[in-house]
Amino acid sequence: MIPAMENTRKAIRVFDAFPKTPPSDRVASYRGSYSTILTYAFMVFMIWVQVGGYIDGYIDHQFSVDDKIRSTLNLNVDILVKMPCKYLDANVRDITEDRNMAEEILNFEGVEVPDYFWTLGLREKNTVTPDLDVVLSNSLEADFASKGVRARLDLPTCRIYGVIPINRVQGDFHITAEGMGYFGGHITPEDALNFTHFINEFSFGTFYPYIDNTLDQTAQITEEKQRTYLYYLKIIPTIFGKLGHEIDTTQYSVQMTKTDKKYAPGLFFKYDFDPIKMSTIERRLSFFQFVIRLVTILGGLWIIVGWLYKLMEKSIAVFFGEEYLRRGEEKKGGLLDEPMDEFEKI
Repeated sequence: MIPAMENTRKAIRVFDAFPKTPPSDRVASYRGSYSTILTYAFMVFMIWVQVGGYIDGYIDHQFSVDDKIRSTLNLNVDILVKMPCKYLDANVRDITEDRNMAEEILNFEGVEVPDYFWTLGLREKNTVTPDLDVVLSNSLEADFASKGVRARLDLPTCRIYGVIPINRVQGDFHITAEGMGYFGGHITPEDALNFTHFINEFSFGTFYPYIDNTLDQTAQITEEKQRTYLYYLKIIPTIFGKLGHEIDTTQYSVQMTKTDKKYAPGLFFKYDFDPIKMSTIERRLSFFQFVIRLVTILGGLWIIVGWLYKLMEKSIAVFFGEEYLRRGEEKKGGLLDEPMDEFEKI
């Protein structure tokens, strides 16, 4: 019984499920050494890249149907118009024929600004996808301290600012001259008309004053008395999220045209809401997924390098001959190069 167990133990000890090439059959070369060193160096680099990616996470951009029911939201405005406040009206009207007398909610404040101020918004504004970290770092909620204030109405420039609750349907917000947008009231003298304007803030939803929107810090200058500016806005709900912190806001695209006909002189912001929602959220792989991904990359890299090395060896043999291929190989045949079987017999 004992001899049988000993034989079994010896068989298990010498069993090799992954047989290796005997050292006597291996041929070392400079090419193989260099390729091995480069392969290991590249694998270390890949490990470093993957670990960094696992720690930093990745940005996941997704579009989906907006399933959140929102009947109303806020319109945040801060606009300067080169006209006295006493000649200006502001209103909101939507497809439900719901008319919001925005001038009763907004603040109309007369200010004086230098002429060069209007040119600050004329520079071309590059529209880029907002960086997630920048958006979240600027997501400080705010609100205008006053509502319905009317002050210094005779000054040459009017600042119109505040928050207007609107229905979440197609509509438009407009700033027109008194007596020209709607019937009634005093008619503004034509000499007083000048809809040169500077948009400091124009956004929808929660008011984040430090988040840059498409129309923020833009301006239009005109010398025409009957000039009308039409802004067409397409609004898409947007969620930004990172490490459990999310903000629910909106983005919009805009097209602007200007005309002297059909509409009353003024600023018209026509908006519509997209049923699609965009999510920009930072995510992180689980540790198990990270390990599987790392092993897969390294294993695939090792196999590809092996194929490339064999292809290189065969190409050298074909184009330069077997003699050239053997250059740099380790020389065999020394006194110590004895067959392994002899040592095993001893």
